[in-house]
Amino acid sequence: MKDVRRFGQALAAVALLLPLAVGCGDAEGAASDGKTGSSAAASAPPAKESAAPADVKIVKAGYEDHATWGDNAYVVYWELTNTGDKQGNFYAGLDFLDKDGDVLGSTGITADKVGPGKTAKGEASPLDVEIDKGEMTDIKGVKVSEVERMDY
Repeated sequence: MKDVRRFGQALAAVALLLPLAVGCGDAEGAASDGKTGSSAAASAPPAKESAAPADVKIVKAGYEDHATWGDNAYVVYWELTNTGDKQGNFYAGLDFLDKDGDVLGSTGITADKVGPGKTAKGEASPLDVEIDKGEMTDIKGVKVSEVERMDY
C-alpha cells in the first residue's frame, strides 16, 4: 500500500511539473498579429462565485519561429484570469486540433499565485510526444479543454 501511495504522489508531481517543461514562460511582451483562437469561457468580468475557477483565453496561436521552441513551432499565447475571491494556483488543459476539429494531442499550462481578479500571461507549445494522433504540422487550432484550481 505504501508503494502505491508513493507511486501516486510521484505521478501527481510529474503531472504538475510537465507543463513547466513544455513552457509556461511570460508572454507579456509578445506582439499580437490580431489573430485569436478559442476561449474556454465567455469573456465576462471576474465574479466572486463563478462556475469556472478561472477564465482562460487563447490570445494568439499559430506557427512561428520561436527562440525556445525552434523554427516553425506551434505557439499558443494565453491569459488566465482568477475569477475567485482568493489567490490561487491553476492548471488548464489545451487540446490541439486538426483541420476537422479532431484532437491530435494535448498539453497543460500552469499559473501560480494568481490573485483574485488578476491575470497571468504566458506561452506554450506542444512537445512531439504530446501529439499522438497525427503530426505537429497537422495542428490547425487549439482549445481550452479544462481549468482547475489546485490547492497545495
